[in-house]
Amino acid sequence: MAEVKKPFHEQVAERLIEQLKAGTAPWQKPWEPGMPGSFIPLNPTTGKRYKGINAIQLMAQGHADPRWMTYKQAAAAGAQVRRGEKGTSIQYWKFSEEQTKTDEQTGKPVLDANGDPVKVTVQLERPRVFFATVFNAEQIDGLPPLERKEQTWSAVERAEHILAASGATIRHGEHDRAFYRPSTDSIHLPDKGQFPSADNYYATALHELGHWTGHPSRLDRDLAHPFGSEGYAKEELRAEIASMILGDELGIGHDPGQHAAYVGSWIKALQEDPLEIFRAAADAEKIQDFVLAFEQKQIQEQTTQQAIEPAQGATMEQQQDQVARPAIAPADELIAQTLRMYRAGAEPAEGNQSLAALTETTLGFELPADWTGRVQVQANVEVEHDGERSVVPAGDREPEFWGVYANHAWGGHQWLADFAGPDAQTNAEALADRLAVIDAYATANEYEQAAKFARIHEERVRRDPNSTDEDRVAAKEARKAAEGTAMLHDEDLQRRIADYEREQQEMAQAMNAAEQPAAAQAPAKPERAYLNVPFKEKDEVKALGARWDRQERAWYVPAGVDPAPFAKWAREGATAAVEARAEAQPTQPTAERPNAAQERVYLAVPYGERQVAKAAGAQWDKVAKSWYAGPNADMGKLQRWLPDNVPTQQSPAVTPEDEFAEALKSMGCVVTPGGEHPIMDGKKHRIETEGDKKGEKSGFYVGHLDGHPAGYIKNNRTGVEMKWKAKGYALDPAEKAKMQAEAAAKLAARAEEQERQHEATAQRIGRQAQSLVPITEPTPYLRDKGLQVHAGVLTDQEGQKTYIPAYDADGKQWTMQYIQEDGTKRFAKDSRKEGCFHVVGGMDALAAAPALVIGEGYATAATVAEALGHATVAAFDSGNLQAVAEALHAKFPDKPVVIAGDDDRQVQITQGVNPGRTKAQEAAKAVGGKAIFPIFAPGENAYPKELPPITPENYRNHLHAEKRLADAAAGKVQLSEADTAKLKESLLNDGQLAALSNMKKHTDFNDLSERSSLGKDGVERQVRSAVGKVLLDEGQRQKVQQLKQQDIEQQEQRQRRARTY
Repeated sequence: MAEVKKPFHEQVAERLIEQLKAGTAPWQKPWEPGMPGSFIPLNPTTGKRYKGINAIQLMAQGHADPRWMTYKQAAAAGAQVRRGEKGTSIQYWKFSEEQTKTDEQTGKPVLDANGDPVKVTVQLERPRVFFATVFNAEQIDGLPPLERKEQTWSAVERAEHILAASGATIRHGEHDRAFYRPSTDSIHLPDKGQFPSADNYYATALHELGHWTGHPSRLDRDLAHPFGSEGYAKEELRAEIASMILGDELGIGHDPGQHAAYVGSWIKALQEDPLEIFRAAADAEKIQDFVLAFEQKQIQEQTTQQAIEPAQGATMEQQQDQVARPAIAPADELIAQTLRMYRAGAEPAEGNQSLAALTETTLGFELPADWTGRVQVQANVEVEHDGERSVVPAGDREPEFWGVYANHAWGGHQWLADFAGPDAQTNAEALADRLAVIDAYATANEYEQAAKFARIHEERVRRDPNSTDEDRVAAKEARKAAEGTAMLHDEDLQRRIADYEREQQEMAQAMNAAEQPAAAQAPAKPERAYLNVPFKEKDEVKALGARWDRQERAWYVPAGVDPAPFAKWAREGATAAVEARAEAQPTQPTAERPNAAQERVYLAVPYGERQVAKAAGAQWDKVAKSWYAGPNADMGKLQRWLPDNVPTQQSPAVTPEDEFAEALKSMGCVVTPGGEHPIMDGKKHRIETEGDKKGEKSGFYVGHLDGHPAGYIKNNRTGVEMKWKAKGYALDPAEKAKMQAEAAAKLAARAEEQERQHEATAQRIGRQAQSLVPITEPTPYLRDKGLQVHAGVLTDQEGQKTYIPAYDADGKQWTMQYIQEDGTKRFAKDSRKEGCFHVVGGMDALAAAPALVIGEGYATAATVAEALGHATVAAFDSGNLQAVAEALHAKFPDKPVVIAGDDDRQVQITQGVNPGRTKAQEAAKAVGGKAIFPIFAPGENAYPKELPPITPENYRNHLHAEKRLADAAAGKVQLSEADTAKLKESLLNDGQLAALSNMKKHTDFNDLSERSSLGKDGVERQVRSAVGKVLLDEGQRQKVQQLKQQDIEQQEQRQRRARTY
């Protein structure tokens, strides 16, 4: 009788037990420093190292060469595994698999344009473990000699940096002991001089740092065991394996001589539980990742600390244990503190830098004060249209560069930086990651902060090429758990849900009282027509539309499918039923509500959909740990979660892409057959939504096929979002209708909440205005702009700050612009700005003005008012011009509209767009008005022809080179002489920079008045001439209109006289 093969974990454990007895286990072998990457196994084909138990298993084979590969990989490299060599097994997990797509009608494989079978990714219900056989390079002929990794860094410096960045308390002075004390959360070491070398000291210190990671506030391992106990030995095993991996990564070597006392306990632990070495190896990888996360790399590597099961009762302490706080530089932390202060509505303390100045100094660009925390990374190209070059998303084209943009609270985007070159995408994503960390640290709510930390962690794991499917799934689950906890502690959301549930309950009770006082039953399950199908014919019935019933272990004809083609497989006695269904499909019984006295109808509700089910009347059974249809439930909405409607088997009929496309459509996104969406690559994508204007893309989604296909969708037009997870079927029309109803409810709740916030802020601003005084002498800002004092503008008691109230067309004040002495501007937090404005001269004066003249900022509007001699309007920024113009045009429909716009020519040169001119023209067009722009003296706002031209591309190269050289000067990066010289060649010269600076000072009518040689006279000539022409044109238009009206009236009179005769 053949010997039964032992499980993989028992084979690994037995081998390691023998090696432990002999003192030759992988972590028992000493390594000399200075040879990084020489011991941990790696695959030269993929460039990745083996992790966890696979690394231990391969190291235990005793080969000196760390390279391992499969037989096919060796052959592909032109090498050959020697005859008779025995391979080594490793294991890995699969969460999805590829299958050949078949035609639904014929059952034959679907071929692509090249004649190859089309593959689809199918989600597995239960992840599968697979085994691969690999061979060491010493078992293979024809491979090139091993090239040892050259150590180009100081291992001591890297280790010291990790220790310092960790913030761990390290106390020296122990005679000959090194240990970590959990009770005081401190590491104790002998003095450095007692170690034979610096490498020995840092190897010991990092070993104890490994124990330090087990604290409940970090990776939360079980450390509560006395010295010499089995529990203590298990923790020592984890730290020892982690020290081995760290020693190879840093090149500081590995000295296991101090840990021989634990061998007996290790052997006993593996004999009693062979899986202990698997857990220890996995924990060691987490320790190594946690420790290396303190090292600031271009892209920090930080994998998950533990798999997290989402639970409704998750606490904040648990969330902090599950995902570590990412490291942050002191300068970035200062930005986060300042940003948190701005978001709280406070002003910087005396002597502190403003957010704009601080971010300009630290980051090289200004972060907007109303930054939402969201950052967009976009692949871009330059295109030419009508002789003008502009930047557009790359789409299907090869990106020329990558841009990073910050989201404003009002929905717009602000360009932050561009990156070009071979590492452009990596650098852009690194900046986005840095900003995400700043935003997380600036978040006051601890639950939302934990969720942001989890999102950062998941994104880092996703970008890490060494991450496994297990890493990605664990990171995603950790993020979902953190988001769930944050949502449960969102008081505003819970209040809106409670209000919505109360309204639904009241509505249901009213319907019950009016229609049917007696409660009804759950919908009956239609009888299925089961088939007798031989195994060899299963593909045929499947192609015809039959489905498999796992409980009955039989194929059946689903509702809506023509049963006639299945007659030959009908079970005896069921043929008549099949034929009858072919003639007429039975109608479904009306869905009615279950009576509370009846047996509960339990539901299969995914965690991410629980709030929607709850809103439809589902309730939670704490004993059964399941949702059920409550007494006032709407069974029509809950039907999708009935157990019979939730597939429990793998179903390749719907690919994740098709299912996700259906989810996008249900959210109002426009998905066309054969179109580009969805793109399931784990990246962010914009998509058109229903109701969008041409060129708009109000939809946003991320979809991926890694592990269990999942994604996120948000319709920014409706405000509804969805966390999607592949289930194997498409959303039905009923579910779409339910989601649309939910979208309407959420939209109404959001509008109500925003209206409440705006009203509360307006009242707060009104109270604040009572402590301010009218300006009698120009404030520093007014003096700098050369403006007179106009009624309506306020200041503080010291007369230093400038406060400009903003009203709607009905005269209600909603917000106020605060201008510091240095010109820094901001608006009141949670205030309404859209459509609000300030009238220079007051609303009564505007009513008497011959025209509506609207400028971007207050300085422009006041300058123009002084030149025209009548009231003008400040819209505060270019994005608000159209809303203000439309509101005032509706109030004064007989007045012509003139938009006094900014001419941002320097932005046109450096970025390919002129936002001031574009927005002004759009606003004028919307109300049938006229846009005017300042005309400067020759050379004042034009780029000198004698200088080398500046394009968006070479300006981006300049910014990139400037940043790299600055980082090199600060010691952040090292550059070769060749790289330095090349970067310096990309810099703009002093003349070019001076020209841009000069152009930036000559953009609006206030610049024309104060900085141009034309001065105030130039402003008067230009605006009076332009506005006068508009008034003349308006007079002519009105005269023509009157003549047309007279002709119409005369014609009607002639017709009436003709009918009289």
